[in-house]
Amino acid sequence: MFDAFRQFDPVYSSTGRHEPPPPLRRRKTLKQRFVFYVANLLVLPVICLVYATIIADGIRVLMPIFQKRLYQLPIPGAGLARHYDGWDRADLAIIVSVLLFFVITWLWCRIFTELQGHGPIWSQRQRSPILFYLLTFTAGVIIIVDAGIFYFGLASQTSQGWSDAPEFVVPAATLIYCCGLALLGWWHSDYSTSHLV
Repeated sequence: MFDAFRQFDPVYSSTGRHEPPPPLRRRKTLKQRFVFYVANLLVLPVICLVYATIIADGIRVLMPIFQKRLYQLPIPGAGLARHYDGWDRADLAIIVSVLLFFVITWLWCRIFTELQGHGPIWSQRQRSPILFYLLTFTAGVIIIVDAGIFYFGLASQTSQGWSDAPEFVVPAATLIYCCGLALLGWWHSDYSTSHLV
Protein backbone atom coordinates (compact mmCIF):
# COMPACT_ATOMS: atom_id res chain seq x y z
CA MET A 1 0.00 0.00 0.00
CA PHE A 2 2.84 2.41 0.85
CA ASP A 3 4.53 1.64 -2.47
CA ALA A 4 1.51 3.06 -4.27
CA PHE A 5 1.99 6.40 -2.47
CA ARG A 6 5.74 6.55 -3.13
CA GLN A 7 5.16 7.21 -6.80
CA PHE A 8 3.83 10.65 -5.85
CA ASP A 9 6.94 11.59 -3.85
CA PRO A 10 8.86 13.17 -6.74
CA VAL A 11 5.86 15.33 -7.66
CA TYR A 12 4.91 16.59 -4.19
CA SER A 13 7.64 17.86 -1.93
CA SER A 14 7.60 17.75 1.85
CA THR A 15 6.26 21.33 1.88
CA GLY A 16 3.11 20.23 0.06
CA ARG A 17 3.78 22.34 -3.03
CA HIS A 18 3.55 20.84 -6.48
CA GLU A 19 6.91 20.41 -8.21
CA PRO A 20 7.28 19.50 -11.86
CA PRO A 21 8.47 15.96 -12.52
CA PRO A 22 12.06 15.53 -13.67
CA PRO A 23 12.50 15.59 -17.46
CA LEU A 24 12.35 12.32 -19.29
CA ARG A 25 15.66 11.04 -20.58
CA ARG A 26 15.69 10.41 -24.29
CA ARG A 27 18.29 7.95 -25.42
CA LYS A 28 20.51 8.81 -28.32
CA THR A 29 20.01 6.76 -31.43
CA LEU A 30 22.81 4.55 -32.64
CA LYS A 31 23.31 6.86 -35.63
CA GLN A 32 23.66 9.95 -33.38
CA ARG A 33 26.22 8.23 -31.19
CA PHE A 34 28.12 6.88 -34.19
CA VAL A 35 28.32 10.30 -35.88
CA PHE A 36 29.40 11.99 -32.63
CA TYR A 37 32.19 9.53 -31.84
CA VAL A 38 33.47 9.23 -35.43
CA ALA A 39 33.52 13.03 -35.78
CA ASN A 40 35.46 13.22 -32.50
CA LEU A 41 37.96 10.63 -33.73
CA LEU A 42 38.50 12.60 -36.92
CA VAL A 43 38.40 16.18 -35.63
CA LEU A 44 39.90 16.11 -32.13
CA PRO A 45 43.36 14.73 -33.05
CA VAL A 46 43.79 17.37 -35.78
CA ILE A 47 42.66 20.21 -33.51
CA CYS A 48 44.80 18.89 -30.65
CA LEU A 49 47.87 18.63 -32.91
CA VAL A 50 47.54 22.18 -34.24
CA TYR A 51 46.71 23.50 -30.77
CA ALA A 52 49.57 21.66 -29.07
CA THR A 53 52.10 22.85 -31.65
CA ILE A 54 51.23 26.54 -31.42
CA ILE A 55 50.49 26.62 -27.69
CA ALA A 56 53.74 24.76 -26.99
CA ASP A 57 55.64 27.51 -28.83
CA GLY A 58 53.82 30.13 -26.77
CA ILE A 59 54.66 28.30 -23.56
CA ARG A 60 58.34 28.08 -24.60
CA VAL A 61 58.42 31.83 -25.32
CA LEU A 62 56.67 32.88 -22.10
CA MET A 63 58.08 30.24 -19.72
CA PRO A 64 61.48 28.92 -20.87
CA ILE A 65 61.57 26.37 -18.03
CA PHE A 66 59.16 24.22 -20.08
CA GLN A 67 61.83 23.81 -22.78
CA LYS A 68 63.33 21.00 -20.69
CA ARG A 69 63.50 17.79 -22.73
CA LEU A 70 61.51 14.80 -21.54
CA TYR A 71 64.54 12.52 -21.53
CA GLN A 72 66.19 14.86 -18.99
CA LEU A 73 63.42 14.39 -16.43
CA PRO A 74 64.26 12.49 -13.25
CA ILE A 75 61.93 9.64 -14.16
CA PRO A 76 63.23 6.07 -14.45
CA GLY A 77 63.47 5.11 -18.11
CA ALA A 78 62.98 8.65 -19.43
CA GLY A 79 66.57 8.73 -20.71
CA LEU A 80 65.75 6.01 -23.25
CA ALA A 81 63.73 8.56 -25.25
CA ARG A 82 67.01 10.22 -26.27
CA HIS A 83 67.73 7.33 -28.65
CA TYR A 84 64.51 7.63 -30.67
CA ASP A 85 63.99 10.13 -33.44
CA GLY A 86 61.39 12.74 -32.48
CA TRP A 87 61.21 11.73 -28.85
CA ASP A 88 64.62 13.33 -28.25
CA ARG A 89 63.10 16.72 -29.17
CA ALA A 90 59.93 16.36 -27.07
CA ASP A 91 59.81 18.73 -24.12
CA LEU A 92 57.55 19.65 -21.22
CA ALA A 93 55.79 22.34 -23.29
CA ILE A 94 54.17 19.62 -25.44
CA ILE A 95 52.79 17.82 -22.37
CA VAL A 96 51.50 21.04 -20.81
CA SER A 97 49.89 22.18 -24.08
CA VAL A 98 48.00 18.88 -24.52
CA LEU A 99 46.76 19.05 -20.93
CA LEU A 100 45.73 22.67 -21.45
CA PHE A 101 43.80 21.69 -24.58
CA PHE A 102 41.66 19.22 -22.63
CA VAL A 103 41.18 21.69 -19.75
CA ILE A 104 40.05 24.49 -22.08
CA THR A 105 37.73 22.19 -24.04
CA TRP A 106 36.20 20.92 -20.78
CA LEU A 107 35.87 24.49 -19.53
CA TRP A 108 33.97 25.59 -22.65
CA CYS A 109 31.70 22.54 -22.28
CA ARG A 110 30.93 23.54 -18.70
CA ILE A 111 30.31 27.17 -19.67
CA PHE A 112 27.72 26.20 -22.29
CA THR A 113 26.14 23.65 -19.95
CA GLU A 114 25.75 26.37 -17.33
CA LEU A 115 24.40 28.88 -19.88
CA GLN A 116 21.78 26.35 -20.99
CA GLY A 117 20.62 26.10 -17.38
CA HIS A 118 21.64 22.48 -16.82
CA GLY A 119 24.60 23.07 -14.52
CA PRO A 120 24.68 23.41 -10.73
CA ILE A 121 26.68 26.67 -10.65
CA TRP A 122 24.19 28.85 -12.55
CA SER A 123 21.28 27.65 -10.42
CA GLN A 124 23.15 28.54 -7.20
CA ARG A 125 24.18 32.07 -8.20
CA GLN A 126 21.47 33.60 -5.96
CA ARG A 127 22.37 31.50 -2.91
CA SER A 128 26.15 31.83 -3.14
CA PRO A 129 27.06 34.74 -5.42
CA ILE A 130 30.66 34.86 -4.18
CA LEU A 131 31.30 31.30 -5.36
CA PHE A 132 29.55 32.03 -8.66
CA TYR A 133 31.64 35.13 -9.37
CA LEU A 134 34.84 33.45 -8.23
CA LEU A 135 34.30 30.51 -10.59
CA THR A 136 33.27 32.84 -13.43
CA PHE A 137 36.36 35.01 -12.89
CA THR A 138 38.64 31.94 -12.78
CA ALA A 139 37.16 30.54 -15.99
CA GLY A 140 37.54 33.92 -17.70
CA VAL A 141 41.17 34.26 -16.63
CA ILE A 142 42.02 30.75 -17.87
CA ILE A 143 40.41 31.40 -21.26
CA ILE A 144 42.12 34.80 -21.66
CA VAL A 145 45.53 33.40 -20.63
CA ASP A 146 45.08 30.52 -23.06
CA ALA A 147 44.29 32.97 -25.88
CA GLY A 148 47.36 35.01 -24.91
CA ILE A 149 49.60 31.95 -25.00
CA PHE A 150 48.19 31.06 -28.44
CA TYR A 151 48.82 34.63 -29.61
CA PHE A 152 52.46 34.61 -28.49
CA GLY A 153 53.00 31.13 -29.94
CA LEU A 154 51.64 32.18 -33.31
CA ALA A 155 53.58 35.45 -33.19
CA SER A 156 56.81 33.52 -32.57
CA GLN A 157 56.01 31.27 -35.55
CA THR A 158 55.37 34.28 -37.81
CA SER A 159 58.57 36.01 -36.73
CA GLN A 160 60.58 32.90 -37.63
CA GLY A 161 59.15 32.07 -41.03
CA TRP A 162 56.28 34.33 -42.08
CA SER A 163 58.07 37.66 -42.35
CA ASP A 164 55.76 38.82 -45.17
CA ALA A 165 52.52 38.07 -43.25
CA PRO A 166 50.28 41.11 -42.62
CA GLU A 167 49.92 42.50 -39.10
CA PHE A 168 46.30 41.40 -38.68
CA VAL A 169 46.98 37.68 -39.27
CA VAL A 170 47.98 36.83 -35.70
CA PRO A 171 45.06 38.61 -33.94
CA ALA A 172 42.58 37.26 -36.51
CA ALA A 173 43.92 33.72 -36.15
CA THR A 174 43.72 34.02 -32.33
CA LEU A 175 40.10 35.16 -32.58
CA ILE A 176 39.26 32.27 -34.93
CA TYR A 177 41.02 29.90 -32.55
CA CYS A 178 38.98 31.11 -29.55
CA CYS A 179 35.73 30.86 -31.51
CA GLY A 180 36.66 27.37 -32.74
CA LEU A 181 37.30 26.09 -29.23
CA ALA A 182 34.05 27.68 -28.05
CA LEU A 183 32.17 25.90 -30.84
CA LEU A 184 33.83 22.61 -29.93
CA GLY A 185 32.75 23.08 -26.31
CA TRP A 186 29.21 24.02 -27.38
CA TRP A 187 28.99 20.91 -29.58
CA HIS A 188 30.02 18.60 -26.74
CA SER A 189 27.77 20.40 -24.27
CA ASP A 190 24.81 20.20 -26.64
CA TYR A 191 25.37 16.49 -27.17
CA SER A 192 25.56 15.76 -23.45
CA THR A 193 22.51 17.88 -22.50
CA SER A 194 20.20 17.31 -25.48
CA HIS A 195 18.29 14.60 -23.59
CA LEU A 196 17.33 17.20 -20.96
CA VAL A 197 15.57 19.49 -23.43
